[in-house]
Amino acid sequence: MPPEGYQTITVSEETAALLAAVMEEYSVESKAAAVDVAATIALERDEAELARLLAEQLS
Repeated sequence: MPPEGYQTITVSEETAALLAAVMEEYSVESKAAAVDVAATIALERDEAELARLLAEQLS
């Protein structure tokens, strides 16, 4: 049972390896922090892509 305010997730071995790569590249010390970093990066890239598409439509 995780501590209050936390949840558990199950990921494939492939995803666990990707999280390990995120941990190394971004110098984070836990898989939980790696999930946070990866999610933040993904959302930032989505926002940048949306901005690019909007700029294309406006020009």
